[in-house]
Amino acid sequence: MRTLAEDLRSMGLTTKEGVSLRRYTTVRTGGRAALMVFPRTLGELEKLWLYLQRRGVPYFLLAGGSKVLFPDEGFSGVVINLRHLSGFRELSPGRLEVLCGTPVAALIAYGLKRGFRGFEFLAGVPATLGGAIRMNAGAFGQTTGTLVEEVWFLDSRGLRKVERTGLSFRYRRLVPEGLVAKAVVRLLPASPPEVRERVKALIRERRCKQPLGQPSFGSAFLNPDTGPPAGWLIERVGLKGKRRGGARISPRHANFIVNEGGARSQDILDLMEEARERVFHRFGILLQTEVRVVRA
Repeated sequence: MRTLAEDLRSMGLTTKEGVSLRRYTTVRTGGRAALMVFPRTLGELEKLWLYLQRRGVPYFLLAGGSKVLFPDEGFSGVVINLRHLSGFRELSPGRLEVLCGTPVAALIAYGLKRGFRGFEFLAGVPATLGGAIRMNAGAFGQTTGTLVEEVWFLDSRGLRKVERTGLSFRYRRLVPEGLVAKAVVRLLPASPPEVRERVKALIRERRCKQPLGQPSFGSAFLNPDTGPPAGWLIERVGLKGKRRGGARISPRHANFIVNEGGARSQDILDLMEEARERVFHRFGILLQTEVRVVRA
């Protein structure tokens, strides 16, 4: 009987076995994936997706890896790596059809070259478009959802297009659920010098307030619906700078947990749980994680 990997390779898919997951996440922790698959076209992605769905094989979708924590024991299912599903085409000036694995940095670079603005608020963030749409990523008062015209989802029926009127962008969430395979986004006209200065200013601000030079998720917790932000709450309960193994709550921004070298995923989980417990005990607020914690 053929193994799962052999079966997928017979379908023309590229696979790797026993892959170190820490290489594919921005926080640089996690064990090994039993099997990682690298679809190179939307057709391959759809074929793989439907195959795994029909057979009930556990899987995890991985793009930029900035909001994911894999267990130290690794992941026994299939990791679908979307890194090769990258690129976009110009439908008209500033209006782009973009594949899910495209780095947001590539869209910022397009704007700088062609004279359009839109994604500068994510400058310095290692996000891909699919993840940014799925989480409605935002910063500095702007969100991804405002730039999206339509989304192609992959679900149990295969690929389907949802127009803007059928999309509901909320705080760090998009409805409906489903894998974002590609999308159409519209940028706004702007002079290249204006865009360049905006990007430089936002990166400077991030460097002043956030530990950009160290492996992390970005922010670890969602800000509460009302009241102070998560970083303020964590700092007020005395956890700013707290260490556990090789992980540390950043002394620069308390909503960032950084890997200072050799951190385990469990070290990070322990810090997250301590932050949740202390904040709840003092303020009665239960912080919700912004990170997807994967189970083995």
